[in-house]
Amino acid sequence: MNTNLRSVDLNLLTVFDAILQEGSLSAAGDALGMTQPAVSNAVSRLRITFADELFLRNRYGMSPTPRAQALAEPVREALGILQNVFDPAGDFDPTNTVRCFKLAIGDYGELVLLPRLLKLFSRYGGNLSVETLPALSADSLAKVRQGQVDFYFDYKPPKYEQLEHALLGNEEAVVIARKDHPMYKRKLSQQDYLDAHHIVLMRNHRQTLMERIWDEQPVRRKIMAEVMQYAAMPELVTQSDCLATVPRGMAEYYARLHPISIHPLPFEFDSVPVYIIWHRAFERDKGHAWLKKILLGYAAR
Repeated sequence: MNTNLRSVDLNLLTVFDAILQEGSLSAAGDALGMTQPAVSNAVSRLRITFADELFLRNRYGMSPTPRAQALAEPVREALGILQNVFDPAGDFDPTNTVRCFKLAIGDYGELVLLPRLLKLFSRYGGNLSVETLPALSADSLAKVRQGQVDFYFDYKPPKYEQLEHALLGNEEAVVIARKDHPMYKRKLSQQDYLDAHHIVLMRNHRQTLMERIWDEQPVRRKIMAEVMQYAAMPELVTQSDCLATVPRGMAEYYARLHPISIHPLPFEFDSVPVYIIWHRAFERDKGHAWLKKILLGYAAR
């Protein structure tokens, strides 16, 4: 298809990108400051331009067609280039920018990272916000590959060519128990650990950095309860003799709120690397670069 660029409204690309990011016409309109009829009209023109439906309605909003998915990366790169053309030397200004960053960080990131991020965002007048998604889910990974998510957490580097990554840090696994637990007054032994009952994540919810590694270990725990998220573990631990194994960052957070003690694992367990992953189409996005610097700065502390 040969298209004369003079006949194309390049503003349509911002609408296309916003729908990909937001997943619905109304949310895209809110992000762009456009009415829904105006967004619908832009979609109609996009469909004519690209000779494809591009977005199909589903129960949650709009889903991209294969053609739209293929266009996601070049459109994002083109918008980044245009941004640099019109603002070549300007830095990202969080005070005067309205933006929602999408982070696939799971409950680990929500507890360990998000509080500091929101404290930082509050300094800029509330123009910046965050939407979190599950880490290590096929749906979140697909959105990263389509350029719909800013950052994604994983315990290994990505295998897809269009994704970039950086090591955020290494997380250690520790054991939590109630403070008046019989073993609290002595060092936790391997036999103590194997004899105890444990609270773990449900099998179909073990899409976490720590649990992915844990499933590869030869040690088998006696499971008394399976829960849907880490957040339930400290309360259950304080009300029983059960143990729970969690990332140290989460354990330290829980210890500030619950009467629990933290113990090292009584056997060898390699620390888990935590990577942040992003689509290379964001490389020219100054807001994305700003947030990446913030995240890596947290890791260095």
